[in-house]
Amino acid sequence: MMQTYDRILAHSAELFSEKGFEAVSMRDIAKACGIKAPSLYNHFKDKQSLYQATLKSVFDQHNEQLIAVLVGEQSAEEKLKEVIRLSAYKMAEDTFFRQLILRELLQNDPQKLQFLAETVMAESCKQLEKILRQINPDSDLHFTITTLLGMTLFHFQIGNMRDFLPGSQPKHHQTDYLAQQIFATTLKSLKA
Repeated sequence: MMQTYDRILAHSAELFSEKGFEAVSMRDIAKACGIKAPSLYNHFKDKQSLYQATLKSVFDQHNEQLIAVLVGEQSAEEKLKEVIRLSAYKMAEDTFFRQLILRELLQNDPQKLQFLAETVMAESCKQLEKILRQINPDSDLHFTITTLLGMTLFHFQIGNMRDFLPGSQPKHHQTDYLAQQIFATTLKSLKA
């Protein structure tokens, strides 16, 4: 049986990703968890702290996988390739993860974006910077990281719209193909 704390985070991830921070109340989360609203305050002091814990929880497993690859023994190029593959699969398979990122980007709340960048994503981005620097020490690391995030997120967000764009083929829906193309584009840019 899932512990109450974990159940709260699981239901919060679902509700926040579907409706957004502003549209979800503590009462909504309590109802989804099958508990009374005041019980939430035994675990979280307010909705903001619950939201931050939810973001961190949703990202933690992915960050752990990325960091394990980034500090591994493979070459820098192999690490980059695997990080892109893992991120592509995370975007493709975890709707809550993808929707939470998109909601934050669309809301454009500086405090929430700062928390996401500096607390939730900081360590994996620092490690990614190291391998990008190994591939090309003169590259614009910030631009490369934001471009990687953008390419990965966009290709999975666009979904079925790609069927209506010129040149669409079934392979454009395959996660491995998209990850390979994102890697090839990134590597070519880094080596240019």
